Amino acid sequence: MQADAFNMAYMLTGNFFIIFGCVGGPFYSSVIANLPKISEGGNKTWIFIKDILVKTTVALVLISIALYIFKSTLLQFFINQEANPDYFNLTLINIDILIPLVLICGPIGIVYAVLNCYKKYAEPSFSPAIVNIVSIATVFIMGDSLNGLAMAIGTSLGGIASLLTQFRTLDQIKTTLKNKINEISFDLKEQKQNYHKILMPTLLATGASQLMVFVDGHFCAELEAGSWTALVLSNRLIQMPLGILLTAFLVPTFPRITKLIAEKNFSDVKKVLSKSIGILVLLCIPATLVGLFFSEPLIKLVFEHGAFDARSTQMVSSTFYYLCFSIIPYVLRDCFTRTLYSFGEAKFAFYLTLSSVIIKYGLNYLLVKNFGLNGLAISTTLITIINASIMLVILIKTWRHALNTQSSL
Repeated sequence: MQADAFNMAYMLTGNFFIIFGCVGGPFYSSVIANLPKISEGGNKTWIFIKDILVKTTVALVLISIALYIFKSTLLQFFINQEANPDYFNLTLINIDILIPLVLICGPIGIVYAVLNCYKKYAEPSFSPAIVNIVSIATVFIMGDSLNGLAMAIGTSLGGIASLLTQFRTLDQIKTTLKNKINEISFDLKEQKQNYHKILMPTLLATGASQLMVFVDGHFCAELEAGSWTALVLSNRLIQMPLGILLTAFLVPTFPRITKLIAEKNFSDVKKVLSKSIGILVLLCIPATLVGLFFSEPLIKLVFEHGAFDARSTQMVSSTFYYLCFSIIPYVLRDCFTRTLYSFGEAKFAFYLTLSSVIIKYGLNYLLVKNFGLNGLAISTTLITIINASIMLVILIKTWRHALNTQSSL
């Protein structure tokens, strides 16, 4: 119950931190799609950065307050309070502890992007490790003394620490910009509009993708105990190689692609993107094969001890197996989507993700009947493949339009 309570609370809070605040999230992507074009603007560039940081923080303070007030009403969609009062109440306490992650998801995504635009890669790269180190240390120190709440406390403290460690480098960038002599000229109002032109559709698209997580949580309520935790763990195992690979390649690649698109150097864009995708797919092939052929012994080695018994291993390994088929489509979808953002096209991502929520619900409804928990993993893989294919078609059309526009000038 403690694990399910934490993971359910994390779905409603920590997923904001992971999805909205991560490298490739809406705040990060919106900054990356705009800041490289005005990075040499001196004090005016810093005003742009400060403005989006302040406004984002204020908005997330209001959202965090709303979540705190309405958490009980929201949670009833996932947990039957009358049937599981202890589970329900423990999840509410976990939500209270994890709410700071909602507040900092925007600022951390923006700061990551700013640092990467100025080729400061070390701090953002170590940031996820800081979250994990603080979380593990907190659990080790506190143990089970607070009814399993140590993980929630450690996760919140880790998230806050990961943001604070970025500020020293951000302050150095601020000083450099304010002291810059040879500034480029740009329209600040226009750049803010361009930023929001990317941000709003990507926020809506990411919010819609979060709805897919809620849909899975809703269907897990009808399955055996531990199903939600099994699905969460298998997803995190999939995200581990994806997070490492995508961060390593996309962080330095997409600021460069944004600059090349601004310069209308489409031949180099194609070279950079093709090379990155080729390397990523090549690296994902062994990761996929390991997951497909060694899923059960891998899960057993990593997790099976204490309350995590043989049945838990079987649940996680089976969902992990089906999710492994989504690794390469996931990488392709992310690369296509980030490139579209660099072209200034974000609305398609929103429409596609919104449609995916409806399709996901239908697939869950059909597949859970026949495959149980595995049906949720199968539907996730199918949605990822569909989205990657559609994004490729949209990117090709956008590419051809950009080439035709250039040739007509």
